[in-house]
Amino acid sequence: MSTGSNGKVLEYLYNDIFPKVKSYILTNSGKNDDALDIFQDALVVLCKQIKLGKFDVQYEISGYLYTVCRNLWINKVKKDNRVTSLPGNLDISESIDFSDLIITREKEKTLKEITKKLGEKCYELLRHAVFHQTSTDEIIELMGFSTANALKTQKYKCKQKLLKIFEENPKYREAVE
Repeated sequence: MSTGSNGKVLEYLYNDIFPKVKSYILTNSGKNDDALDIFQDALVVLCKQIKLGKFDVQYEISGYLYTVCRNLWINKVKKDNRVTSLPGNLDISESIDFSDLIITREKEKTLKEITKKLGEKCYELLRHAVFHQTSTDEIIELMGFSTANALKTQKYKCKQKLLKIFEENPKYREAVE
């Protein structure tokens, strides 16, 4: 690859991917300099992976770089054990592990995406049946099913739909584990 094309690749990466990384880091207690440092560290990781022949070309570079940046940021926050303030300008005396807050926000976002794909009725059914272990009779009454068999059939379909969502989007499974 010529020097000119290397410059174009870097220009693309900085113009297309860096703004997303910067937004993520600024949203999660970082500063502009942090975003730039993390992005440059991620570029080094990418280059090393390519040189070692370990970069899988089936991955999109933008997604790969973003994920590396996110992981580097979470690790840096854990290492620094940064303190943050809670929404609403509440004063807190003890320190908060901000990395846990970042991970919690990401899990909440992922769960909202899964719920949207699953549909409200399936989400509600699985929430009652699996998470709250609500009795069949209570679910029938709450959700208006005509029989236990109708409930059982719908529950099976919803579980299959959820499994398909996880199969098509492995990042969802990783996020909720």
